[in-house]
Formats: sequence, structure tokens, C-alpha cells
Amino acid sequence: MNLLSRRLFNIRLGQFLLSAAVPPVISKQRQSEPSQPAEASTKPALKTNINQISSKKVIPEVELFVPTFLGNDQRRFYGRGIPKSLKLIDKFELGSGRTFLGRRSQIWSGAGWTGQPTITRDRDKTYLIIGSFDHYLHKIDMATNKEVWRYKFDDIIKGSSTIYIDTTANAENRIVILQGSRSGGGGKNVVPSFRAISFRTGKELWKLDIRKTPSYSQDNDSSPLYLGDGVLFNAGENAIGYFLDSSTSNAKLKQGIKQPKILSEVQLYAAADIGKHGGNLVAESSPSRLKNRIFIAAGSGHIYGISIETKKIVWDFYTGSDLDGSAVISKSGKLFCAIEKQYIQGNGGVLKLNPNKEPNASVEWFLPTGNRRLSSWEGGIIGSVALNDEYNPGGFPALFATNAIDGNLYIGSQDMITGKKNAVPWRNQSYDTPIIVFKKEIGSSISTPIFTDGNKLISAGYNGVYLFELKWERAKSGDKNALKNAKGEFYRLKVKESGRFKPGLSFEATPVVWDGIVRICARDGWMYTLG
Repeated sequence: MNLLSRRLFNIRLGQFLLSAAVPPVISKQRQSEPSQPAEASTKPALKTNINQISSKKVIPEVELFVPTFLGNDQRRFYGRGIPKSLKLIDKFELGSGRTFLGRRSQIWSGAGWTGQPTITRDRDKTYLIIGSFDHYLHKIDMATNKEVWRYKFDDIIKGSSTIYIDTTANAENRIVILQGSRSGGGGKNVVPSFRAISFRTGKELWKLDIRKTPSYSQDNDSSPLYLGDGVLFNAGENAIGYFLDSSTSNAKLKQGIKQPKILSEVQLYAAADIGKHGGNLVAESSPSRLKNRIFIAAGSGHIYGISIETKKIVWDFYTGSDLDGSAVISKSGKLFCAIEKQYIQGNGGVLKLNPNKEPNASVEWFLPTGNRRLSSWEGGIIGSVALNDEYNPGGFPALFATNAIDGNLYIGSQDMITGKKNAVPWRNQSYDTPIIVFKKEIGSSISTPIFTDGNKLISAGYNGVYLFELKWERAKSGDKNALKNAKGEFYRLKVKESGRFKPGLSFEATPVVWDGIVRICARDGWMYTLG
């Protein structure tokens, strides 16, 4: 559920509770007021009663604060509150678990990419959901940092959960967690690496078999979307996009397990991609939504637009690269896409696309990042792009930020370009370059940075966690690094490092902030609470 949907839900619930709280005599009197005013002596009492009821804050039973990876359908909400420092407050042991890379067994600790917790308030308590390398999905009471329940998968958990409300379910199972995992080893006929779990009980509701395809993976790293109208969308690493029935009561026994009803499937690769990528067709990014279309970056090298109505691909931008980061959507309706350097000449980086134009005419700019070999990566960006759209009440210029394999944190303008064009050999084109106002060596990273309230930014990677203050000062057109806001006013950004945690410790996961407190998972086996 995105923020707008949640606000509408809260408003309507408040209106319902208000009408239910007003005594029948008052309701009847209100209805008659326009045509037949009540006696003067009754008016003050009526107004007082209504005002007393209206002044009481109506708090819904359930609030989905951060219900999916990067917070909302557009993948650009990271929580609320102003983090003042990165001092250690508490930590939660995530433990370790065994997984297989091919035939080779390894022990992994903590949580990695994407690893961002989700946050939900239920019945006056706020809870965090996180899956980790110990094979368990954990529900944690945020007030006490204590585990409420744990649910075991067949393999390590990498991606972030998605939480939605199933209005057809009973109260016990109404809040549903969707979570993927690694496949649990090869050679199996059924690979149920995507599951639905009851938020309140921690019990399994169904499993989905991520069937074998020309992709070499049957994992599920993607965080799905609840589309409304009884429909979910999930991407498996088998390069299949699944439209699923969101009603858990409609799940049926199939292949020996209870599985959700599949409404439709979308193939996230073309036949020609199989030979080009040698089976690396893995779809591991999380889908985003722009009105009636879903956008998803696929490991086959395509950024697809899918019609929710027809459940078919209607837009296809081809890069040829492996793509891991999600296609993030700005308030202006543009796509910000992370490009890994794999299978392509030149550089990876960030693409800004206009999805309202034909794919070949959609590029507004491209930011190339440096090439650097790290593990199996050669450069570019593995995480996603962050936007300040939800954290800009002052009407300052629109920013993007990203971490890269080359070791740098980049902060730049969403809209303004340098006037310099860069050659992009994998598209056989030259594209404009955005203005970069801040670039700092923080160490290689596959984590996504996050903007926060109070003009702060948190960035994590293989060299710890950083907190930055973003300060704006008025500027003039033509000043160095002057950026223009929506009103045509110019500002210059000054960035100051104001906190750092655990230099040298590896963080692959994306942080989340709530009430000004930062939570982030590390590869040492722990989730840290900072503030």
C-alpha cells in the first residue's frame, strides 16, 4: 500500500468511526439542519459534541509504515524522523546459515542485499520484519528489540519483504507478509522460494514454486507489489513475472504444497537473450508502479513496462547489461535506473528515462560511474537510486543519490545537465550528463543510500555507515553547482559528514529510519540500531 492509499484509507476509516460514534439523535439532527435549523438552545451542545469527537485522533488498528523495499510503489520512501547521530543504541543477532554457490557450500552471516527491514504498526505496537542468512524470517518488537516469532525457509533470505492487507481473510491472517529466499539447492522438482506468512501468527499461508526456466536461478530476491483489486505482482529469479491472486483463501494444493492462484505470467527475457547472457537472465530487482504500468529492470538487460490491465509488456528499453537495481520513479514520473557493467562495453551508471516516450527516445541523461573489479562485479551500480522527493518540504531542488562499485557516493540533480555529452557504446549513442554536486570516496557499495527528514542522507557499504547533513544556501544562475528548484530559484548544496559507524565492517543491506532511529543489517551476523 503506498502512502497516498494509506492516507485515503485512514481518512475514510476516521470518517466511518466518527459517524459510528455520533448518537442517532445527533446524526438525525445534522441531516435536518440544511432545510430545517434546530432550536438555538440545542446548537451549542451539538457543536461541542461534534468538536469533542473530531478532536480525538482516530488511530487505525493497522498502519503499514514501510511495507516494502524502498517504502512505496515508486520505491522512494525510506521512513520518518531525523537521525542525529550513528551511535550504537542496540543490536539484534541475526545469526548465520549455510547456502550453496553452485556445488560449493558456504556459511553466510547477518543479512545482505537488499536486506531493508519493513515496519508495521499493529494493535498499538510497532514491529519490524527482517529476513536473514540464518534462513529465518524474524518479527521483532521495535520498542524492546525482542523477537516475537521466527519462520524458517529452506535457504538464506536476501530480499526485503512486502506487507499487505488481505481484506478477504479472517482477523488472524489479515496482515500478510510476502518474502522470497534462495532456492535451497538444486535438483528439486519443486522450489518454493516465494512464500506468504501470517504477520500476526508467523504461520505459513502458501508457497509458490519458482519453476525452472532458461534462467539458471530459482531464487526470489525481488520485493513484490500489492496492486489492489485482489492482485499481487512478483518477479522470480527464473525471469518470470507473476500476477497472483492476493486472497490467501483462494490458494490450492498443487505439486504437494498449497500455492496461490496464478492469474497471469510475463516472460522477462527475449529468446535472443539466452545466448547473450549464458543463462544469467536473473530478475532480482523490485517492481515499481506508475499509474497503470509496472516497471521492472530485468537481468536479461531490459527495462520493461507492463500494463496492469492487459498484463503484457508494452514498453521495452534494452541495455544489454545485467540489471540489479530497481527502476525508481520520481514525482515527475521519470525512471531512475541503475546499470551494472556486465556484458557491455564502456561504463555502467545511472539512466534517467521518460517512460511516456518511445523507448529509443526516452533517455534524458546518463551518469557513467568508474569501472572497478570487486568480487564478480566489474563496475556500475548494483543497488538502486535514491530520490529526495519525499523529504523536500522546503521546495529545494530535486536530488538523486547512489552508491557505486567504484567506491563513490554520488549526489546530483534530477533535472539539470552539464551540457557535456558522454558516449555510451552499449547504446551506440551519446547522452547528456547530470550535474553532480557531491562525490565522495566511501568505499565500494551495493547498498542503496537513503534520504531522511531534516535534509540528511545515510550511506552504507563495505567500509561502514555514513551520515551526511545536506545544507542549502541561496545562489544565482551561473554559480558553480547552482541547482534550480521547481519555482526557478537557485540553490547551492553543501554536504557535511556528521556521523560514522563501524569503519571496515561490511554492509550490503539498505538502511531504514523510523522516529529518527536507523536500523541496518551487517554481514557480521547482527542488525544494528543507531541514533
